[in-house]
Amino acid sequence: MAKLILTAMNTLLQRFRPIWLGAIFTLAATLLLSLLGIILIDPKEVGENIAIFTLWWILIALALYFFPRLKNKKRLLQHVGVLVGLHIIIFMVEYNVDMEDNPATFALLAAICVYVIYWLAPVFFKKYQAFIIGVYAAVWMIFAYGRLVKDNYFHYQEEYVISFLWPLLFFAALWIYEQWKWFRSLQSDKTAAELALLKSQINPHFFFNTLNNLHALALEQSKETPEVICQLSDMMRYTIYEGKKDWVRVSEEAAYLQNYIELHEIRQHQKVNITFDEDITAGVMVSPLLFIPLLENAFKHGAERLLSDAFIDIQLKATHEQIYFQIRNNFDPTETTVKTSGGIGLSNLRRRLELVYPDQHQLDIHQEDNTYTATLTIELKTV
Repeated sequence: MAKLILTAMNTLLQRFRPIWLGAIFTLAATLLLSLLGIILIDPKEVGENIAIFTLWWILIALALYFFPRLKNKKRLLQHVGVLVGLHIIIFMVEYNVDMEDNPATFALLAAICVYVIYWLAPVFFKKYQAFIIGVYAAVWMIFAYGRLVKDNYFHYQEEYVISFLWPLLFFAALWIYEQWKWFRSLQSDKTAAELALLKSQINPHFFFNTLNNLHALALEQSKETPEVICQLSDMMRYTIYEGKKDWVRVSEEAAYLQNYIELHEIRQHQKVNITFDEDITAGVMVSPLLFIPLLENAFKHGAERLLSDAFIDIQLKATHEQIYFQIRNNFDPTETTVKTSGGIGLSNLRRRLELVYPDQHQLDIHQEDNTYTATLTIELKTV
């Protein structure tokens, strides 16, 4: 048991070494400078003493933590040197000027606070430089007015002194908020990049197969060749230009699906019974290229493998509250078994739905006998 306790204590001491070493170093330096008469510690100024000690404790702990990890350690030493120099100047002013809490000392204290922000968060400081300097200039002017003009300064002495440290808490909170915004922006950029990648993976094999068929039609000098070229061009244009948008009209998606069906009908050697029922409210928007993977599967696993009696039934209903898409097709159970959860296309679709419509969609896929049914329902948020 004792060995376990010692191991735990050793682990904690190692992990939090910068914190306790920083406290010991700050305490030892404070006592040494006080004994040498370099600094004077007033026992009555409890709040001021705790605030200054805590500030230096944090700075020294940060220095101990980052020092082994920094490549440019000279830069860190320069920052520490500037802070030490400013404190020495404060001590010299306090020692040589016979005025308790003189404004010159606290002007230097304000400079230290500003420099600490510049050191620990240079990007943040550059963004809010005028605001930070303005706040501390205002704090110092209020202090100087209270110290030199007001008769009741010593009744509120501790409040005046600590007022130089309160802005640090405010700027720390603002810095945390900026980091949160940056993290959200990073997540948003990551999501956008992932969506772009997912969209780029949609139906490349379809275009490849259509080009092969187009080549065969051209060799045969078929009259259908120009029509196929135009339809393929329209589909590629939609995929490239509309597909990269965040939102498109559902009616445009329906036209894209219809174009896809017509191209397949030209490619197919056997007759496929295709019905496409649309009931679309004007102006309803949807993320592009969501329905095409399900239609692709219907042809790939059904119509392209059946020798006869192939069918595909499609329903697309869209209102400002909900989008409903269902596709049914038959397949040959002796030749292939349709996977209801696997496949790159379905995995791609599921991931896109998670990113664009989190907690707003339901994708149900099942097969019964020789019929495959995929149903996608999207609940649209209303303002």
